[in-house]
Amino acid sequence: MKWLVLAVGMIFFYATADAQIYKWVDENGKVQYTDHPPPPGIKHPGQRLQVKPTTGTNSNNGSTPSRSVAEDRLEFDQRQQKRKEEAAKQQAQADENKKKCIDAQGQLRIYTDSPRITVPDGAGGIKFVDDDVRQKKVEEANKAIAKFCK
Repeated sequence: MKWLVLAVGMIFFYATADAQIYKWVDENGKVQYTDHPPPPGIKHPGQRLQVKPTTGTNSNNGSTPSRSVAEDRLEFDQRQQKRKEEAAKQQAQADENKKKCIDAQGQLRIYTDSPRITVPDGAGGIKFVDDDVRQKKVEEANKAIAKFCK
């Protein structure tokens, strides 16, 4: 059993130690990265890249500080929560616009379909709406419809 574990370990060691990456330019001018040398007849000879195998899951070369999985998860959760809040705000705005659209359509229908419209005069009585006021209200309703009914 020990020999089997040792043999498997040696296979993995040699597989990672012998892995090479080649960089070369093909006949179309595209840069190719492969694990085997470029085919013969290539104008631009390839170069063998020195690739170091990773030694763990968090393999940075000192360029950026190491981050833990918990920190990454926390940042992800914060971004997700922010997106959910933004989506909720947009949905609330869309619902409000829909309500305003329905109200504006109702106002337009009232001012265009009703022959005589009465409104309160502010002193406890009522007064009839003349054609100028009616036209102004129709224009206001059309503007509201254009704004909220998208």
